[in-house]
Amino acid sequence: MAEQNAKLDVVADFSYQSENKAYNRAYRQWRRTNKAPYMYRYSGNPNEITYVDGNAVSMPDAPRIEQKALTHCAARIGLALLLCLFMELVCGTGIVGIMRLLGVQIRLDFLSLSVSGSQWAVVIARALTNLLKYGVPAAVLLRICRIPRRVSVPFCIGGLPELIVSAGAAMCIAGIYSLTAQDAGVLTAQEIFDDNNRQAVLSYGLFDALIVSLLAELLLRGAILPLLRQFGDNFAIAMTALAAFLMPNTLPDRITELLIGLCAGYLLVRSGSFAKCVLLRCVCTVLSYARIILIYANRTVPLWQYAMLLLTCGALLAAFYVHLRKDRLRLGNRDTQLGEGRKFFIITQTVTVLPWAGVSVLLMLFQMFF
Repeated sequence: MAEQNAKLDVVADFSYQSENKAYNRAYRQWRRTNKAPYMYRYSGNPNEITYVDGNAVSMPDAPRIEQKALTHCAARIGLALLLCLFMELVCGTGIVGIMRLLGVQIRLDFLSLSVSGSQWAVVIARALTNLLKYGVPAAVLLRICRIPRRVSVPFCIGGLPELIVSAGAAMCIAGIYSLTAQDAGVLTAQEIFDDNNRQAVLSYGLFDALIVSLLAELLLRGAILPLLRQFGDNFAIAMTALAAFLMPNTLPDRITELLIGLCAGYLLVRSGSFAKCVLLRCVCTVLSYARIILIYANRTVPLWQYAMLLLTCGALLAAFYVHLRKDRLRLGNRDTQLGEGRKFFIITQTVTVLPWAGVSVLLMLFQMFF
């Protein structure tokens, strides 16, 4: 009897458990006050029924409302991902084409998405493409979903253990990347160090580590993850990481994006600090450039030693974090009314996500086998 009278409130029952209390309050208030159809809200007795003309008619239940909200949410996320794809494939190609028409020495390999030619021209083309690729979809998604700044870019001064593990995770990911992208490192080193214009290389390295890291996290952890988090922390983290994995890139970079997505998503939910996600990606990028300099340019460190050093240091920092937070490692919002498989099916069948996923998978297969 008590179970039949149980009242369900998905917003109130949500576990706002991050170390940032201001972020917890802001996220809860956003879910309460935003009346858009992509917000998952339900309050009532899930077993309650009403009678119309003597016939029992089921009232809207929590699973049905969750499915409807997830569909609306996925449609907007799919739009942002399509914009991201368009900016990289179409606008990126257009930028290179315009530069070639102006007589600039530059060329683009469409399948591998690698740009070669004059060093400054390559830097400008890559910088503009990344600005469009991440900046435009992030701005559009934040705007149409009315995600407040305290939810999209939460900031927390404290959380030293999460700060430590963000650096440790970056080291582990950079170590794995060093082993999986050995050939790419050789080619990149040849492109960089065979050219005498080191200022261009340094400029793009700083841009990649700082600006690209900020914009990529703004799209993935600042916009997509808060929308999906309504449907469970694990689901949101996994889907955001999968989206990053499917974005056009080389295979080693896809693996890196997947690992960054899993770690950064956990850090955001656990710490409530956007800065720690940016730090993780920034450190990982810097260590990737350091690999090129130390191993392929100066040849002062063997590849396996560099990778093992990063993996060892990263594992030690991660173990230290587990020791400090051993009673609070588990994320609270693991399950909602729909099962994980059902949620995955709903989001992948959305009218905007389906074509994006199809094109991204086809491009990935071309890169792997051709």
